Amino acid sequence: MRISLSNIHFDRKSARHTTDSPNNRQNLMLKMMISYSIFLLVILMLLFYLYSSNAKNARLSYQNRIQSTFMSNVALFEKDLSIMDAYCRQLLQNNDFKKLMKLSDDDPGFQDLGFSLYTTLSTDVYPESLLPIYEVFCYLPKSDCILSPNTFVSSYRYYDWEKRYSKEEYGNWMKALTSPEYYYRFLPIDDYAANYSKKYYMYIINLDDLYYLKADGIVCFIMEKSELASLFTCLQEDTPYRNLTMLNPNNEPALSIHTAKGAEFTDLFISGAADSANDYFHSLDIAFGQYTSPSTDFTYYYTYPTYESSSNIAHMQIMHLTLFLAAFAIGIILIVLFSKRNMRPIIELGQELQVAKEETSHLQEVVDSQQPIIRTSYVRQLIRGTIASEEEVTYVKSFLELPDGPLYYNSLYIVAYNNVTESPNETRTPAECNRLVTDGLQQYLGTPLYCISPSDRTYAIMLVCSKEDEKDLIIRTNESIVKLHDYLLDAYGIWLFAGIGKNTDNIMNVWEAYQQAVEAVNYTGKNSIFYSYDFIKKDSSAFYYPPELSTKLIHFITSGNTPQVLELFNLLHQENIEERSLPINMLQFLLSDIRNSLLKARFALPQNVSDENIRALDDCFNQHVSFKLCEDIALRLCKLFTAESEDTNPVSAIEKYILKNYMDPSMSLNKISDEFQISESYFSHMFKEKTGINFSNYLENIRMNEAARLIRETDTSLNELYLSVGYNNANSFRRAFKKIFGVTPSAMREGK
Repeated sequence: MRISLSNIHFDRKSARHTTDSPNNRQNLMLKMMISYSIFLLVILMLLFYLYSSNAKNARLSYQNRIQSTFMSNVALFEKDLSIMDAYCRQLLQNNDFKKLMKLSDDDPGFQDLGFSLYTTLSTDVYPESLLPIYEVFCYLPKSDCILSPNTFVSSYRYYDWEKRYSKEEYGNWMKALTSPEYYYRFLPIDDYAANYSKKYYMYIINLDDLYYLKADGIVCFIMEKSELASLFTCLQEDTPYRNLTMLNPNNEPALSIHTAKGAEFTDLFISGAADSANDYFHSLDIAFGQYTSPSTDFTYYYTYPTYESSSNIAHMQIMHLTLFLAAFAIGIILIVLFSKRNMRPIIELGQELQVAKEETSHLQEVVDSQQPIIRTSYVRQLIRGTIASEEEVTYVKSFLELPDGPLYYNSLYIVAYNNVTESPNETRTPAECNRLVTDGLQQYLGTPLYCISPSDRTYAIMLVCSKEDEKDLIIRTNESIVKLHDYLLDAYGIWLFAGIGKNTDNIMNVWEAYQQAVEAVNYTGKNSIFYSYDFIKKDSSAFYYPPELSTKLIHFITSGNTPQVLELFNLLHQENIEERSLPINMLQFLLSDIRNSLLKARFALPQNVSDENIRALDDCFNQHVSFKLCEDIALRLCKLFTAESEDTNPVSAIEKYILKNYMDPSMSLNKISDEFQISESYFSHMFKEKTGINFSNYLENIRMNEAARLIRETDTSLNELYLSVGYNNANSFRRAFKKIFGVTPSAMREGK
């Protein structure tokens, strides 16, 4: 809606005079000097304070940063544990898997069921794509078999043939799988895989602990040590004494990752003697931290370089001191410059601010004055059924301040008659009559009143109520209209006649209730001033298809509003076939009228619709007319109009823009919104509706595909690859890459 500002005038000379007097000059100068002096005093105090407490604050900041980083690492690590737990619970939801656990290897159907499950697991999404997991398998004690996404064999065959582990350690491996003391711990498998180039851990979960019935199954997750260590920043520090030890709530070791020199600290952490050996830690220029997770009660001990050995901290102290000295020097310079500067620019700025305040105030007054007009416009669109999109409906409900939660809607149609006949000199203009009726509606129906006037002396009102009040809405409205009629008749000689439609829980179907209310008001009279559409006796000798519905049908089709087209045909079917049971001759008349409406929409098709679509549509018109055929033609027309509107959709241009600028790290919803001048929420909805994928996943797929191409076809350094595809952080890039392709960038390059 366009707002006219032609009636806004500002007295700029008056504003200039009020800010350019000698007293204002002196007061402004005094305030300025006082502000600068206070500013300088604060800087001196701050500089002294920072100088005296810089070392203490830097040490505390360093320790807090280490602890905060470790807590974040633990949160990610325990999230991975919860995902592994969820994976196990998902297995237990599979009926075939639960059946397989109960069978032995010689039971009928055991092999077929196992291979069927193996095939199913190989096509599912496994935690390897989300976690730093190398492999996952399930051991079935009753059949002594191993089930995994890659195989279904006996445990020994899996151990010896598939994995080629050390034969001498098979007993220990089986003991680890079947002994509860090894469950929920990260066990090194160096003894089993001695010839492997990489180190691995196994983490075992007993399914019987997760299920209320007996579950004979053990799930084992195999994780690469380097990938597991990459989750913790403390294990990536440049020190030979790295160590991470995790104890379960029973103070038993559940995980230990360390370097050769860091191995000696594990026993200190387990025995609780780390505090007494603090001097020994400090002599090695390392410190240790302790953290107990509130969600799992696991206790973590970790080592990190001491504050004194961290050269970065010393550099930060020097940088802070330099910055504060620079700020102090700049403050002195600014005080001198601003004190000597002419005050005229500041006074002019004050004048502009004064004018801007006046303009803003007047503009706000104009906007406030337009609020009732905008409100009425939205109510008119709802009653006429011209709102087509869910986004616009959401905005309208917010603008009309409709409450949250399930709501029901109806429409009330009122006709007023001005019967002032007592004196020939007594007259009342239509505006006066309208004011009296509107005031009465607000008094008896309450506010806010969602009302429009379709024509002279007629009023269409959208009624809104909660789910609890829906059953009594028509009864309460009847009582209010009767009271309003008696009041207007006694006080002003005005008669009211009102009709009401059926309740609906969809605000986009208010037009249907309005059409019903218009039909109902035709049945009112002096003895019955209020009539509900439900009370109308349907006459089978006449069909229901008023001209207003024909107009709405054409509008819904040409605007591509498929849901409302279906709703209108449901209404016609209910009124004419379900309730009236029209005879065949009347049904033919009805279908002929509907066909005529569809023909009007057909000849309104855009010129660029293909001849093939036109011929197919005309063939439909030449077929034997039926209600279903009319509905199919309407939907076909709606699809053609929708395709025309989609041709102007900016998503194609946005996709080209993303392909051209995906390497920009600042690419985001906000940047797209600014570039194409559309709101973020509307763009997000429109993009997903057109492409079937949200913006962030779309951008990530483009970047990952380009990264894979660079790995396979070029010699781009893996340390700089993430910058080439728009990432600022190497760890984020590696995680996203492994989530998409299931392998790390280095593994892809080695196997290309």
